[in-house]
Amino acid sequence: MKQIIWGGITLINDQFLTHWGVYIEGQVIIDVDRFENLKKRYPDTDIIGGENLLLIPGLVNSHDHGRVISPVGFNIDDSWLELWLLQLEKLPNIDPYLAASIEGITLLKSGVTTVSHSHNPRNWDNLYQEASDTIKGYQNAGIRVAFHPPIVDQNLLDYTNKDQVLSCLSPSLLQHFEKYQNTPPISNQDYFDICSQLFNNYHDTINHQVKIQVSPAGGQWCSDQLMIEAVEWAKKHNTKVQMHLLETQYQRQYAYECWGKSFVKHLEKLGVLGHWLTCAHMVWIDESDLSILANKNVKIVHNPSSNLRLRSGIAPIAKMLTNNISVGIGLDGLGLDDDQDFLREMRLAWTLINQPGMNSTTIKPEEIWAMATQKGVEITLGNNVNIGQLKKGNLADLVLIDYQQIPLRQRGFCHNSKLLRWLSKQQVKSVMVAGKWVIIDGQCQTLNEADLNQALADIIMSIKD
Repeated sequence: MKQIIWGGITLINDQFLTHWGVYIEGQVIIDVDRFENLKKRYPDTDIIGGENLLLIPGLVNSHDHGRVISPVGFNIDDSWLELWLLQLEKLPNIDPYLAASIEGITLLKSGVTTVSHSHNPRNWDNLYQEASDTIKGYQNAGIRVAFHPPIVDQNLLDYTNKDQVLSCLSPSLLQHFEKYQNTPPISNQDYFDICSQLFNNYHDTINHQVKIQVSPAGGQWCSDQLMIEAVEWAKKHNTKVQMHLLETQYQRQYAYECWGKSFVKHLEKLGVLGHWLTCAHMVWIDESDLSILANKNVKIVHNPSSNLRLRSGIAPIAKMLTNNISVGIGLDGLGLDDDQDFLREMRLAWTLINQPGMNSTTIKPEEIWAMATQKGVEITLGNNVNIGQLKKGNLADLVLIDYQQIPLRQRGFCHNSKLLRWLSKQQVKSVMVAGKWVIIDGQCQTLNEADLNQALADIIMSIKD
């Protein structure tokens, strides 16, 4: 199929240009130019776009969990991460395919064309099937996914002294926490065998629809040996490792109590740091470690809403950027309004990065757009993946946004990147992934969204009844 897609404003090479567009054949962008030139060059070609539309590359949600339901709706209030995690077992088991299908559609309607899914197993004994069903749900929705199941092998209850913690609990609570005294839920060998199966069955190096990665869930939850094995597996399969790191102050303290040094310096000694590694959160990183991450080409995902809601803090993203560290943005399944609005998350990231004081670093909105597009692709899918920019030869992932829905009082400077201050998912009109329209006029084109939502509603109402 041949198409010309254009907008009154178009994001090309980090610049917002007026009346530019792309010419697409099949999955690939063949040409990029002013709209008038494309019309002359490719007559009798279908044209989609308009003066009132903003045309951008597909957005990349670089860290999420695909929960599909809000923990708050099940009496799991926002709290400190370590306490909040223990309550997640209250969440109902939602069929993995159903959850991923709805989550995929929700993200697409927010302008996200690629998601990094950090899986939360419902049943560790059924991890491969859960993973497979989740991947198929995202595939059928039409969104790209980097899928990484987690693995933990230590500190299931606390970070330092399990026996001391258990000694403080009443008999009734001891029974509740009994499972945390047992061995890890899955052996390291079984985990890597499952990852290998998933890799062989789903990993896509041509069209980049699915990437299988590994995830030692967090530095404090994984032994040194496990993290080393994860990196070895990723290097062998030419894929990536994503892990949570330094999300809370207690995780930073854990590192100093264990090794007398920072987490980053410890991981550097282990040989874990490299271009294959992406770290989510990184709120409590030592400033002296930023140069190490930059030299090792480690990537970082910023999760501003989640970090605020779980009282973790504000990551020093401006310092990361000035140290030439690649940073992306992730919703983490905990956006401010539990609605997976990625454009709002970008705006929050921009607002929080610009810290108080006249000597603080100014981050331009163009840098946020890059974090959410081309940098997000590098962080989430890997280097040399031809997505993330509207340029010749790239796969056609793009979004059309009706910026004229912005109230009139705000339109004075709509011609530039300051659109970031006003846009939200409500303005997303149409979304294309690999040359295929998956959202048109706000409606999903791949799956029956109404039926999926009804199935989810039935599950939720049966639980609440």
